[in-house]
Amino acid sequence: MPIEDENEAAGLAEKLAREMVASLDADMLREAKAMGIATSVFAARLEEYRAKFNEQVSAALAARDLFGVAASRLLIDAE
Repeated sequence: MPIEDENEAAGLAEKLAREMVASLDADMLREAKAMGIATSVFAARLEEYRAKFNEQVSAALAARDLFGVAASRLLIDAE
């Protein structure tokens, strides 16, 4: 049964986003962040984790792109 609760889905989004960022090459991530291109450099990985998120939540919550927001915040914000 997919997650219907927005708070629960937001928590899952944050968890998956942190997991994704932790799996990335730290030096490459630091360089990509410095150049402002982290979301482009890691686009394939973003889509992989977005699919994991979308599989676990309702279509309505998937459409809100909670994962994209959580992941972008981690990929764009400076350390």
